[in-house]
Formats: sequence, C-alpha cells, structure tokens
Amino acid sequence: MKAPRIFFALLPFVVVCLFLQTAMVAAAPSETAPSVALAHRAERLKAALRSGDAAAVENAAHEVELLRRNFGTLDVTPLVDAMAIWARQVGSQGNPELGLSAIHIVEQHNWTPRNPTLLGTRIMLLRQQGLRGYMLSLPYVAELTQLRIGHTSHRWLWIVQHAAWIRMMATLLLWGWALTLALRYRRVLRYLWEEPLSKRGLGPMPLALIGAFLITFPVLLGFDPSVAAFLWIWLLAPYFHTQEVKATYLVIALQFVHPVLAMLEPKAQQVPEPSIVSLQLQPQIKGLADSVSRAFPPHDQVFLHGWEQLKAQDWSGAEATFASLVGQHPDQAEVLNNLGAAKFQLGKQDEAEKDFEEAFKLSPSSPQILLNQSVIAFKKLDSPAGIAKQDEARRLAPDMYEGLKNASQAGTDQRAFLLPLPDSVQRNEVLKAGLSAGAPLVQRPQTPILVFGFALPLLALIGFMIRLARSIKQAHPTQCVRCGEPFHTTDSPDAEVCSRCHHLFVVKDGLHGESRKRKVEEIASHQGAQRWIHRAMVVLAPGSDLCFLGRTRQGFVELLFLSFAMGIVFATGRSVRYPGEILADPTSTWLPLGLILLTVLFLRSWLKLLPRRRS
Repeated sequence: MKAPRIFFALLPFVVVCLFLQTAMVAAAPSETAPSVALAHRAERLKAALRSGDAAAVENAAHEVELLRRNFGTLDVTPLVDAMAIWARQVGSQGNPELGLSAIHIVEQHNWTPRNPTLLGTRIMLLRQQGLRGYMLSLPYVAELTQLRIGHTSHRWLWIVQHAAWIRMMATLLLWGWALTLALRYRRVLRYLWEEPLSKRGLGPMPLALIGAFLITFPVLLGFDPSVAAFLWIWLLAPYFHTQEVKATYLVIALQFVHPVLAMLEPKAQQVPEPSIVSLQLQPQIKGLADSVSRAFPPHDQVFLHGWEQLKAQDWSGAEATFASLVGQHPDQAEVLNNLGAAKFQLGKQDEAEKDFEEAFKLSPSSPQILLNQSVIAFKKLDSPAGIAKQDEARRLAPDMYEGLKNASQAGTDQRAFLLPLPDSVQRNEVLKAGLSAGAPLVQRPQTPILVFGFALPLLALIGFMIRLARSIKQAHPTQCVRCGEPFHTTDSPDAEVCSRCHHLFVVKDGLHGESRKRKVEEIASHQGAQRWIHRAMVVLAPGSDLCFLGRTRQGFVELLFLSFAMGIVFATGRSVRYPGEILADPTSTWLPLGLILLTVLFLRSWLKLLPRRRS
C-alpha cells in the first residue's frame, strides 16, 4: 500500500517538472531550428510531389515561405539543392516529368532566381525526354552558359573546360600531319641517313635499326611525342610543296595554345569569395556566434548577435541591441532598418517609421527599406504611397522583390523586412582566413614547363624556316611519284619523276628490256604499297588520304575538321562541379555536336571505298 501512496504523492511534482521543461524549451528556441525545419519542409515537398496532389504541393511550398518569413532565412539554397538532387534521382529512375515538376515549383516561388543548379538539372531532365526534349533544352543551355561566363569565379573554369578541345585538336593535327607527310615522303626520308651510311658498308638491318632510333629517339629520351613530330617535319622540310609549307606553318602556330591555356588553368581553380550575407540569410547548423562572429570586430559581433535575436523573434532584445549600434556602427542604413523592424513588430509604428526614413536617406536603393516604408504606408491607409514604394522596389531589384513578396504573403500579419550585415573586403578577408585552414592550394604551372611550352614550337618554327630557306638555294633529293625512288631534281627534266621513269613512260627509250621489266616491277610494288597506305588512311584518318596523294588544300581542311571533332569528343570535360555548388553541370552540348561531325566525316570518307561504275 505504501508504493501507490508514494507514486500519487510524487505525481504532481513530476507533472510540474515536465511542464517547466517544456516551457523552457519553448521559450529558448534552438539555433538549429531553421535548418532542421528546412529539412522537414524539403521532405514534405517531395512527398507532396510524389502524391501528385496540387493542393498538397502548394501547401508544402507555403510552409517553406512561412519558414523564410518567420526565421528570416530568405536564402533557402540548401532546400533548392536538395530538390535538385531529388529531381535528378527521379529522372534517372525513368520519371523526368516528376523531376521537372519539382524544378518548376522551386522556380515558380523564386526561391533562388537564375540558379545554375536548377538550370543544369532542368537541362538534364529535358534531355532524358528524347530528341524533342534535347531541342527544348538548348535555350536553357544558352542561359546557363551566360551565367557561367558572367560569374567571376566560374568564368575561367568554363573557358578551360570548353577550350580543352583546342589543345587536343592542335596535338592531333600535329601528329596526324607529321605522320601523313612521313608516309608520303617515306623513301626520301630514309634516304637522308641510309645514303651516307650505306657508303660505309652498313647492311640493311643496321640501317633499319639506326633509322628507327633516329625518328623515335625524342620519345625514347622521355620527351613528348610532339618533339618527334617536329623532328620529322624539320627533316622533310626541303621536300614540301607550297601548299604543304603553308599548312605546316599553321600547324606549328597552333601549338602555342598549350602554354597559353596552361597559364589560364590557375584562374580556373579560383573559389568563390566567402559571403557574410549568405551566412546570415541561409539556415545554419551552428549559430553565427559559435562559428564566425568571434573573428569580427566588436561592433560587427553585436550586429550579428542582434541578427540572431531577430531570427529568434526576440524583438525587445533586438531593439536594445540595434539601438546600441546607432551612431556607432559603420553600416547605419542596416542598423536603422533592423531597429525599425524590431520596433514595428513591437507595435511602435511611429518610431519605426522614423527609423525607416533615416535608413532610406542613407540607402535609397534598398528594396527592403522601400518595402518597409510601403508596409508603414499601408498601415496608415496611404495606398498610393505604399504602391509607389513597391513599384520602386520592383524596378530596382525585380527578383529580390518577388522573393520578399512571396515570403511576406505567406502569413496574414504584416512583417518588416530585415537587412543583413553587408559584405566588405575586410569581412571577407576575415571569413577567408577562417575557411582557408585545410583548403587545397592552387596549383600553378611551373616556370620551366611554361618556358618549354613556348620554346618548343618557337624553335620548331625557326628551324623549319631556316631549313626551308637553305633547301631553296641548293639542289636536294626528292621522291619520284611513280616508283618512289629518291633522285636529285637536277637529274630529271621533270621535278616529280625520276629520269628512269621519265624515259620509260614519257620518252619511251633508253632502257634495256630487262631493266624495263625490273623497273615496272618496282613501280608495281611501290604503287601497291601506296594503295594499301591510302586505304588505311581512308578508314582511319579522313583527310590524310588526300594529303597523302598530294591534294593538300582539300585534304588539310578535312584533316582540320577531323582534329576539331576528335578534340571536342575526347577532350571536352564531360561534367564539372563548379566551386560553391554541390551538383555538377550537365554534359556539354559540344560533345554531341562533335560526335555528329565525327560520324559525318568518317561516313563520307568510307564512301570512297565503295566500287564506282566507270563511265
């Protein structure tokens, strides 16, 4: 009997303790309440979208607006990122329409105007709907490109990502051009070392080994294969025709893009400047007092403390805090506006009006101050003045005005609009110093690499010009277009054909029957090898086949387009996550364009292998 009596005796005490604990929790809201509430609202919005109930979706969006209004967390970028991640997930699961509806809701409420993450997600979801969706995504691709180029931290990364194909194009063009010319003039290239070495009694095998070493020793020594390509071009310079010389100048000049882009790469590693405004407007897991405010000057610490009081709806405490900053803080427009907002919430309308007027004199272009003045005007039933202030705010910042209006209309009672502590160079430096610990260092190209990158094509260009000039002043061997044998141009009346082929096919005299037969067999063997090389080029490298046959102008243009397409396909970055964002951009539109061009070039080249009817 004692146990029940003790239980009933202690029951009132337990009830009182629980009541006091609940009251204390309610009276002191946690600093993490906005971030936790934002996460719950994101999940409710996802569930409403899955249900397909339009009313439930609107109610869930309305709860987000209430959160922005009540806690002052006007920047709900974390929720927008969460919705973008969810939209991409449902799109990958075969339901891009649902993902697009989520993006539409976020954009409709103007929570993050012109947000790159939303644009990239919309592009990816539209592309999943087929060719029509791909075409519909092109305007959004243009808008996303404009945003990237206009952003100071993203501009250089976008350029480096989309200009990488130029480096690949220049490299492939150099290698392809050098290989094509080496195969075209292969006999006379071998003649350069085989003719003097054969006089010393070396056999075919040592000559072949020496030749293989000479044309590959830059690679064997660890240099870039482009060094070997420059070497081949330098050796073959005396044998080039006029069109081949012009094309070679262009190929060498394009190699300067490598060091130029290498100098731009450190700019692509820039990170966005930290912003104290974003830290105030976005919901934080940790309060500002625990994270960053301690590094600021005392008056800024007081301002941030007052901001936390406003978010916690401690209007009396906020009034006292911002009143202490009047005439003491450098950003008086923000101080007076927030002081007026606290007084307005306490019902001190006349005092709030005076504070808003003083703030307007200091910052007449602030949408928040203008909207606060419109709220006061409507309270005084002065509708023309209130509408005029709203129109001025809309004209100055239309996107911000829509976001503030949506948050204000989420509730029935009037609310004043707050101004956060603005960004400045000194405050950003304080934030940067706090965030730089453990951050990766920006990798800059080493000076010797840059010097080598500039010196290599420059030396190749100078060497090519010197060797070309010397070859013009003296007789040099060339390659017969019929038999492929090297000969001196002074030994034959035809600069393209050796003297024996000239007598065999043009003059048709001076050759013994056995010599004629042997010469015809040599020509047949050479032409057979030419045919197989030409067919391999038709299949593997469109454009090089025409250059191989001496049709330089047409072939080089086609080879240029081939290098351009292959550079886009193999070197354009598939996807890049820009600094300050959690999701990567969609695949570049240049990639499918490169694939289409590559397909057209190869199909056009392969058609040459089809048998043709002779007329």
